[in-house]
Amino acid sequence: MFSIFKKAARKKPRALGVLLCYNDGDILRDQIEYLLAQNHDVIAWDHGSDDDTAQVLDEYSHVLKQRKFIPRDFDFYKLYPEMSANVIENFADRYDMISWPDQDEFLEGPHRDKSYYEYLTDVYNSPYTYVEFQNFVYWYTSEDDSIQTNLNKRIVHYSLFSPCAPRIRAWKAAVTNMRQFNHNQLDGEKYPELFRLRHYPIRSEGHLYRRIQKDRASLEQSGANYHYNAMERNLPHILRIVPEMFHVDDGKGELDPFQKLNWDVVYSKEPISEQDIRFTNAPT
Repeated sequence: MFSIFKKAARKKPRALGVLLCYNDGDILRDQIEYLLAQNHDVIAWDHGSDDDTAQVLDEYSHVLKQRKFIPRDFDFYKLYPEMSANVIENFADRYDMISWPDQDEFLEGPHRDKSYYEYLTDVYNSPYTYVEFQNFVYWYTSEDDSIQTNLNKRIVHYSLFSPCAPRIRAWKAAVTNMRQFNHNQLDGEKYPELFRLRHYPIRSEGHLYRRIQKDRASLEQSGANYHYNAMERNLPHILRIVPEMFHVDDGKGELDPFQKLNWDVVYSKEPISEQDIRFTNAPT
């Protein structure tokens, strides 16, 4: 006998991916391709990049729903509010879900049994309005295959970085507000399960020096974005990081939530000594 009650149809959200780009051209293709594979349309603003970001965006100009060049002298601290206003005015009523990763991040669901878009669909069909992500930081090591062009296959060593500001990277489009580096809450309730993101802040030793000496130099303001100055101070410790201090991502199994690396090695605000570090999380 058929039930007279019909199960509510599961709706698929129209999803928009938002990118703010600056000198991450080496992974920009990977990120655009990832968002497209996750059923997202993509918009991208280039904040004065002087690497190959413009060329990569040229390649995808036929699929980008919006592309804009912002001069580098535009205040970085006004960039997120400016993009927020753009999303609210031009896109919030055309999409159901917004995904806004930093340009060195790839968003995943809380588990790997289904795709990020499928998990985002769960959020869309729930009463919850926004999602917080755990920050799994991936780091270059001596075991990286320098010939490998696929970022996800080249850099596989990672550790959870838990002592960071909340990473709120996805939400229902209707509640979009003025974003503060995507750390601030939105109207409504947070989805009860934490999603995960793969974060690739440093992708080679050369990239490390370029980040702290050029791309992110003088970015700190009133304590915000302090970590690049911290990295410069901690450079001797950073250069001693070895693969054994991390978990290894095979691309299939669940990510290990144990924070294996003592991230003070990289991000401590205060000078740290050998006695303080001891690399206690590395195998003996």
